[in-house]
Amino acid sequence: MSVKIIMDSASDITTAFAEQHNLGFAPLRTILAGTEYRDGIDIHPDEFYAKLEANKEAARTSQVNVAEFAAMFEEAVGAGDDVLVITISGALSGTYQSAVIAANDYPGRVFVVDSLSATAGEQVLLAHALKLREAGKTAAEIFAELDVIRKKARLFVRVETLEYLKRGGRISKTSAAIGGVLNIMPILTLDGEGKIETVGKARGIKMSHKMMNDNIRAVGGIDFSMPVVITYAGDLNDGTVQSYLNDSKDIYGDHINQLTIGQLGCVIGTHAGPGAIVVSFVPAE
Repeated sequence: MSVKIIMDSASDITTAFAEQHNLGFAPLRTILAGTEYRDGIDIHPDEFYAKLEANKEAARTSQVNVAEFAAMFEEAVGAGDDVLVITISGALSGTYQSAVIAANDYPGRVFVVDSLSATAGEQVLLAHALKLREAGKTAAEIFAELDVIRKKARLFVRVETLEYLKRGGRISKTSAAIGGVLNIMPILTLDGEGKIETVGKARGIKMSHKMMNDNIRAVGGIDFSMPVVITYAGDLNDGTVQSYLNDSKDIYGDHINQLTIGQLGCVIGTHAGPGAIVVSFVPAE
């Protein structure tokens, strides 16, 4: 008996990564300009951001449904595996609740973790889960360890443009217009219940990097013995992530090569917009 780990697409892992590591992949849906896409399957970040910028209407996302999870659980349990599911915060999507409902038919065999997070935050939990699976831990044992870590892990987001927060109704048109003129970039986090919270507003790129790092220090800095993940809403080769890291040497020091860096996908990208940077980690203190 082995452990089948299932991730939703809000984690921003790729289908290739899922296949390589024997993971189940449960796509949320993104609705853009009247067309529905399976996140990470029918549409990928580069194409998504091009369409998002070209379209003036707000994009929408929808959860993984109960039937989709039920089919995945039936296949895994039927093959003799126990199942561990890591989902986007239940405060952000009904995906967690869908997984819990489907898991009710498999008591003691399927364990569902509400990450209280998304994107890079889900990947922090996944990286640790893979390590525990490799060490021979059971699904129940991995679930217990992740339950502790998910409450400690932190996530911060630097939003580069206010346009998509405006489209999603999180800020007013007036606030977005004024913020755009002043080059305001909010710093967001997910609180202990997995809800979005604004922790500050910086003016310009350099100050946004400083504010991100001030918040990282304020929660105790980074425990580099645990996974550290950065996701970015754009081309990873455009220099934006490197610019952030260049301004953050006192935070990351000699640990740059330990970071996992990937693209921020459709689910969180719908609200954060192009240019957003997400950092997730377990605090050192």
